Amino acid sequence: MSQMITPRFRHIIYSIAFPALTIAQTIELTLPDAEQRAIETSKLLQASRTRVEQAQLRTKEIATSKLPNLVLQGGYSHLSPVPPFQFTPPFPGAEPVTIAPVILDQTQLRLQLQQILYAGGRILASEEAAALQTQAATDDYRNDQLKLRLNVRTVYWNLYKLRATLQALQQTIRQLEARIRDAQNLQAAGLATPSDVLKLRVQLSTLRAQQLDVEAQQQALTVQLNNLIGLPLSTTLVLTTEPAIEDTINTALDDMIAEALEQRPDITASQARLRSAEAGIAAAQAAWLPTIALNAGYTYANPNPRILPNRQRFDGTWDVGISMSWNLWNWLQPQYQVGQARAQYEAARVTKELLSENAAVEITQNYVALRPARERVSVAREAVIQAEDNYSLVANRFAAGIATSTDVLEAETLLLQARTNEIAARADYMLAKARLLYSLGK
Repeated sequence: MSQMITPRFRHIIYSIAFPALTIAQTIELTLPDAEQRAIETSKLLQASRTRVEQAQLRTKEIATSKLPNLVLQGGYSHLSPVPPFQFTPPFPGAEPVTIAPVILDQTQLRLQLQQILYAGGRILASEEAAALQTQAATDDYRNDQLKLRLNVRTVYWNLYKLRATLQALQQTIRQLEARIRDAQNLQAAGLATPSDVLKLRVQLSTLRAQQLDVEAQQQALTVQLNNLIGLPLSTTLVLTTEPAIEDTINTALDDMIAEALEQRPDITASQARLRSAEAGIAAAQAAWLPTIALNAGYTYANPNPRILPNRQRFDGTWDVGISMSWNLWNWLQPQYQVGQARAQYEAARVTKELLSENAAVEITQNYVALRPARERVSVAREAVIQAEDNYSLVANRFAAGIATSTDVLEAETLLLQARTNEIAARADYMLAKARLLYSLGK
């Protein structure tokens, strides 16, 4: 192609191939805005919040075991006929006396109140375990947020890298077009051959093909970022946050690791699960102990079995007392439950240690990688300055007819490579910094 595809022509192509994408909006997007939009619209975070709510409700459910339990029971029964209980006095001619008449229709209502007084610590331990699981779920939600932020930062800076690379390509194409005009002028003056002009045109076509590839990659990353932050996929994004090349973090590595081990949400979640497993052991051990409860009830029945002789009317009676339940033998079921709880505790302990070790390694690697990434930015900037000076010198010599097209192409290639290296170095520094912040739990 001798002419670069214009944005207007590209829009027409997309409006034909993808009509749903033609109505697009353009927004300016800073990196903090992108992170906030992603947090507000992420389906994964919504699911994570649901797990936190579920854990909170579970804690409240277990806490109700400490409170009195009030149960209302009722029933109606129709009994088969039986002879009434009668007594015949020992006198001649005495008639039988019915002591307990048969009442075939029986109705009963009972209100039962129970308050557990002692359960071997099972309720308190279970409540503590559930509360710690809620804390772990909350920390998991914070960790999911950190992962989402890292994902957004990664896509944002990679998109920045592609767009900056595209600008460098466009600048190089404009420079090469100017050199082609110089070559044409030299050819007209008999100072350059058609081969010189052809070499430059071939390079121009190669750069335009490369530009199309970068544009396609840019569009794919734009769609990915739009999806992450909850915008329509066709939204045009103007990235307004520039890489801030700062000095590397000066905090001592050991201090950073110690702080991260106390603050990283995945580690604090593992600590909460470890303590929850420990409370689970105490809850399981309570199965060896009796349960003591205070019971009170009110019975309103027709007939009321406590009132003799039976009479066909509703009467109310009450009762209060203390009950004990102690499972003396159930084939060592509590022992197995305690064993399961101890195994769960051991798994949680190993997981916590593994996360701590991995965190230390991850922080160390990211910390060590940050300083060279910062230094590469300075080196890349110096290379760009040198490449620009070299290109300017070669371009002037070529316009004067004392340099070849091969010299121009070499200088052009060196300059483009230097520019893309600087762009990559700046973006890679921000990516390295993002990875370090993530490993620190920030």
